[in-house]
Amino acid sequence: PFDKVEVRQAVNMAINKDRIVKLINNRATPANQPLPPAMPGYDKDYKGYPYDPDKAKALMEKAGVGDVQTDLYVQNVDPNPRIAQAIQQDLAKIGIKANIKSLDQGTVIAAGGKKDGAPMIWSGGMAWIADFPDPSNFYTAILGCGGAVDGGWNWSWYCNKDLDARADKANAMADPAQADARAAEWGKIFIDVMKDAPWAPIMNEKAITIHS
Repeated sequence: PFDKVEVRQAVNMAINKDRIVKLINNRATPANQPLPPAMPGYDKDYKGYPYDPDKAKALMEKAGVGDVQTDLYVQNVDPNPRIAQAIQQDLAKIGIKANIKSLDQGTVIAAGGKKDGAPMIWSGGMAWIADFPDPSNFYTAILGCGGAVDGGWNWSWYCNKDLDARADKANAMADPAQADARAAEWGKIFIDVMKDAPWAPIMNEKAITIHS
């Protein structure tokens, strides 16, 4: 059923992100796109998919998939199983029954790297953190076609060759004078990714550092 864009969009609309943020004592902000707010290219005007269970149900009906049974993989370290349970409850309201598989981190990563290994993954506890401050780092390995391979990090197995071509053009804008144009192009790429809804972005965690 997740091959249908309506189902993926319904998942985005079914999850109550504010409730999940409260589960971790507000140490995060709700997310609506793959890029975090501090990253060049982040579109602050983009609203994303609203929390709307009724519209999510309508999209499920439009997709014609009936009730769905699936597996939701999660790392077995608190608070991640609790978050997965909240997602499970939200999905149940739109006809998606998700069986939670709470496993060690290595097993979850291995399942994500197999074509039919994990239909859904809550990536909390091992969510993507930038290796370097460039929007390309949130696309190439985890959303690009090159990452949708056995053992890869593109756990949604999403591949849009048109967006890959646009990503290559954006990466070629290496002149510092093109920094703003490069960031703007990357921003458009990620918003177009969200039209296909391979992910349901949930939250951007807040890191708190205490020092003297």
